[in-house]
Amino acid sequence: MIMKFTDNQEFKALLQAKQKDIQQRTSDGVQETAQFQKMRTLLSGCRRKYEETDYRLVIISKGELQSLSEQANEFVEQLFKEPTFITNRTVKVNSRLEIIDSNNDPFPEENNDARRYFTLISKDSDLICFLIDPDSTINYFIDGNEYGDGIFYTSSSRKAYEELKTIDKLEEVLEDYRKTLRIQDTYVKFFIPKSQIKALKTFKGEVDISDDKYIQNNKHLLRNKPEECFREDIRNYIKRHMRVVVYRELMMENLDRLDIELLDETGRDLYFLEIKWVGQCINADGNDYGTKYTTSRVNPDAVIQVLGYINQLLEEDQNIKIGYLVVFDARKDDSPDTGVDIKTERIPDELKKHLHRYKKVDDFRVVNINPR
Repeated sequence: MIMKFTDNQEFKALLQAKQKDIQQRTSDGVQETAQFQKMRTLLSGCRRKYEETDYRLVIISKGELQSLSEQANEFVEQLFKEPTFITNRTVKVNSRLEIIDSNNDPFPEENNDARRYFTLISKDSDLICFLIDPDSTINYFIDGNEYGDGIFYTSSSRKAYEELKTIDKLEEVLEDYRKTLRIQDTYVKFFIPKSQIKALKTFKGEVDISDDKYIQNNKHLLRNKPEECFREDIRNYIKRHMRVVVYRELMMENLDRLDIELLDETGRDLYFLEIKWVGQCINADGNDYGTKYTTSRVNPDAVIQVLGYINQLLEEDQNIKIGYLVVFDARKDDSPDTGVDIKTERIPDELKKHLHRYKKVDDFRVVNINPR
């Protein structure tokens, strides 16, 4: 499972973007001038000195920038103290850093929308836009092109990212996810609808029972091949709530596939989730009962599978931290957790040494309380 950057589309895109950045900088030349570098340094330095929790957009024309005052060091201090600068999100300045126009119109909330907004402004009349981040990072926009090191363009996008949980909070996120399984819009995705239960009743020739009674007796039936639905639901939840890189069904060197692989922000620490389910689904044709899985599928078979994956990843020199076994329990009756009393005597000795890297999440109980 060694990363091959030649096959990594995101990495290729990054290289292409950097190449484009270098070409644009050398061909345009504005950002290589002493005036530009001075302006950028002064804005960043003053933001560190005069703290702010919001973004500020400073606009200057190329002509005004080229004739930037030699006293800009003094004028930038006055600019940041100016009430008009403090109370407006956008200011346009001249070569003496005097405000010649301003407005307090809100920036677009979505990060990409804000980036496009600033890019379009810079296309107009040779304007250069300096977007000042609260942490003093500067992004700048010239001739419709974007430069700089910041990845956020609005306070809302920064806040949303900061609220995402890091990999060490994975188990907290899984517990939060458990709560969503009691919401009808979530759990109904896993089960066959009432119309299909009625159709099954017809296929089975069950004429001596009412539709309502038959629905109640069979509302626990899962969709055919429900593992895909379970996997995607929890994977998407993790993506929305965590600051991690999420891979789906990543193949290892021995061709086994990890259901969900998670990498921390550095791309070094690796965790994975193996998804199983117990209960019963409908068959592929929808005219009969389908596969039924019981605890034996989990204990010890799935435990051995997870330990085997951990062993394989270590052999591949992967920085595997924890392998989680996640079981969705859709059994008709309440039953003990599938991880109770693991049959360790059936686990191969060469895998037992990895038990400290294995964790069984308490079963995710899914109940079709109010079928649709």
